[in-house]
Amino acid sequence: MRKDRSKVEFFVPKWGKTDSARWKLTTIKPLTYAQDRIKTLCEGFLKGQVTSEEFKRELPPILNARDREKRNMAS
Repeated sequence: MRKDRSKVEFFVPKWGKTDSARWKLTTIKPLTYAQDRIKTLCEGFLKGQVTSEEFKRELPPILNARDREKRNMAS
């Protein structure tokens, strides 16, 4: 009987295509300022750098700014 028969092997290529057409830059949109602030606030809260009181105080104005940015992008 063969050992390790049901073992799954993975192949990870060591080469990759270069992004000479820069399609990633054109298809992946960068975060807006408000989205970036939300991300850093949430990461700081998860790391314990921001207290829950600061989080509750800072988040609503950032969400309002994000909503304004979305409305301005649509029009």
